[in-house]
Parts: sequence; structure tokens; C-alpha cells
Amino acid sequence: MTCHYFIASFRPIEKFHQFGCDYPFLSGEAYKERLPFTLPYVYEYGGEDEAFVTFLDEFMELGDVIEFYVFEEGRHGIPLSSLHPEEARTINLLKKTYKDKYGEYQIKEKTWKEELARRTIASKRSVTTFVKW
Repeated sequence: MTCHYFIASFRPIEKFHQFGCDYPFLSGEAYKERLPFTLPYVYEYGGEDEAFVTFLDEFMELGDVIEFYVFEEGRHGIPLSSLHPEEARTINLLKKTYKDKYGEYQIKEKTWKEELARRTIASKRSVTTFVKW
């Protein structure tokens, strides 16, 4: 089984396109047709949750949206991921809130990155949407 972490955005990640980029991103274009994204720029991400949240906080501008999804493949590229929209999560980086099917939660202002890294932010069953508004 192979597990891929993908993000999609409205705008390209400029740092990804610069020579000597040290962010752990790869182009996700090869998987674009198989992913449940609604945004045009797709990248594969490989890194730790807290570093990912830090990157998003720095990259995202007011009004931005990022979609995040885990795509699992079994033997011969057969997808093991399935889409269950009722399990989707929304994380607002400006208001520091985490919303899932059970409710919306305020994240502590001082330790929000660590707290988000401990929560489930990636899933093979639904798209997680990060917003900044």
C-alpha cells in the first residue's frame, strides 16, 4: 500500500516553482483526475503535520482556501481511498477553529500549531479544507 498526501490551491505555490526549493512538495498533476479536489493547482506533500501547518500559515493570504486529502493505493494502483463528504473537516487558520461532523472547536491561540498537529487533519475518507478568513 502506498499513501500520498495531496493539497490543492487556487494559486500556485511560488516557492515550489523556484530553483532550490526546500519545501517537501512534488507536482500532483499525475493524480489530478483521481482526486476529489475542486481547486486547480495540485501538489503532493511529504512532511510532518506541524511543519505543514506552519507552511500553510505562512503561505495562505486572507481569503485563501487549501484542500488536503490522503490518497491510498493498493496493488497495481487500485485506489483504497473513498470519499465521505459528511466526514469533511474545515480548519480556519485566521479564527483558529476546527470544525468536523461533531461540531466546531476553538483552538488555543498560544499552542494552536501543536494542537492542530495532534488532531486528525488528513483523511483518506474526506477532504479537509483550510481557510483563512
